[in-house]
Order: sequence, then C-alpha cells, then structure tokens
Amino acid sequence: MAREPAWRVFSAEYNSSKHYIKATEPKRPSYVITPLGAKISRMFVVGVLTEVRLITDEIVKARVADQTGAFYILAGKFNPEARQIMETVKVPQFLAVVGKVNVFRPDEDTMYLSVVPERVKVVKEVLRDYWVFDTARRLKIRIDAMKEALKMDEPSVAKLMELGFSRRISEGVVEAIKYYEKINVEKYMDMLKDALKHLLPEYKMLGYELPAVEEEEEATEEESGEEEELVLRLIDELNVDNKGASYEDLLAKTGFSPEKLDEILISLQERGEIYEPYLGRFKRI
Repeated sequence: MAREPAWRVFSAEYNSSKHYIKATEPKRPSYVITPLGAKISRMFVVGVLTEVRLITDEIVKARVADQTGAFYILAGKFNPEARQIMETVKVPQFLAVVGKVNVFRPDEDTMYLSVVPERVKVVKEVLRDYWVFDTARRLKIRIDAMKEALKMDEPSVAKLMELGFSRRISEGVVEAIKYYEKINVEKYMDMLKDALKHLLPEYKMLGYELPAVEEEEEATEEESGEEEELVLRLIDELNVDNKGASYEDLLAKTGFSPEKLDEILISLQERGEIYEPYLGRFKRI
C-alpha cells in the first residue's frame, strides 16, 4: 500500500473540519475531510511553537501557530523523539512537523482535531515562509476546484478531472460537497490573502503565480527517487558562488513544472537534506 501524502493546509481549514472517515481495516488510513475537500491522513505543518504542556506523565501537548490559527500536536510514548524535541526546545521557535491526523469525538456533534507527530524538527523562518506560500498555492487550487464543482448540477470526479484537477483533489471536493451543507468559498479566499500578506515582497520577487488547476500525476517511488537525485545533483552543480542553486536555474535544468519542482524541494527540505540560505536559493545540508 502506497504511503499517504503529507498535505499542506492552514490550521483554520483543518480545524473547521467536521467530516471524519475512520478506517475499517487494520493498517488502513483514516481521513479528515476539510470543507474544501482536502482528504487528509498525514500532514506537513510549519509554524511557531508557542506553548508546550505536559498533559500526563506520557503525553505532551504543543501549540504550533500559523497565520490563520494553530495546530495542536500530541506526542506520547510512541513518539519519544518528537516528544523530547518539543519538551527541550525553547518557546517561541519555528517548528516543522510531519504527522498523522488525530480525532477525538466525545459525541456525534463534536470533533476535536490534533496532529500526532512522526517527525519534528526546529527550522528557520525562511522555511516557514516557504511553507506559507506553498500551502496558499495548494489552497487556491482547492478553492478553484470547489468553485467549479459548485457550478455543476451533479458534481463528479470525472467532470473535475476533465477541467484539469487531479483525481485526489477531485475526489475530496466531491466528498466535501456531499457532507457539508454550506461551503463559504470566499471565506477561504480571504484567509489565503491574509496568510500571504507578509510574504508579498518575496512573492513578487520569485515571480510565482497561483495556478488555477493542478496536474498531479501519481509518481512511483522509483521515479520520485530518480527525480530527487537529479535535483540534488543539480543543486551541487549550480552552487558555483556558494550562495545556493537558484530556483529559476533548477526549473530550467530539470525541465519540471513549477508544481513538480516545488513538491520535490519541499520533500527534500522536510527530510532535512536541503535548506534555503536565501529565499529562492537551495543548498545541501
């Protein structure tokens, strides 16, 4: 079974979720469906660690804030490394977390969401800013998909895929429409704009555009590994002035789409193999 992707969503979208699909078989993933159709089993979160509390002798609860609210991280005896980092790091600190969704439902009408960490790492502010931009880009894609679906008399995965949206996004949007009675798309558009405000100078400098659709083909693990090796090799070759390989040079040399290159760079940063010494430039760690 392929590993579930680590979604990037803002905390406000995640915490507003009310739809949960619990696994019915061992070792099968459970999912949280957000109002915009993100079908999340695993997450990649970057924000500011603002609070750490010992809940029991075995469980630590941390608050990681982004531009829209906060994620709550729960680490226990099954996450000893993550727990140790959260207990020892000084607050406030920029933190990156890869983890699984966690849901507590005391009754049918109430759902509390948190994240159980798989990996936790202290990071620089520039990675947080890059995460905000990339998360906003992905949010814009889901907003566009939801707008198109809401125009349809009978929204379907096939119709959305015909418009250029990926299967994963199309399936999530259709699922969300079935469950959520009213989806305020404009609220999430306002959230996107607010999240990007402090990034605007860098955003313009990089020359990115928020795409309307995303072509997200599922790559095999072998293909993904070869693409990552190519990017790592080019980062070394293009680092001629020791300031890092520029995003534009990597885009030209790889021939990848911006979406594909972003995905690989985020994955390599997430694993601690590369970093951004300057915005839009990448070096090996």
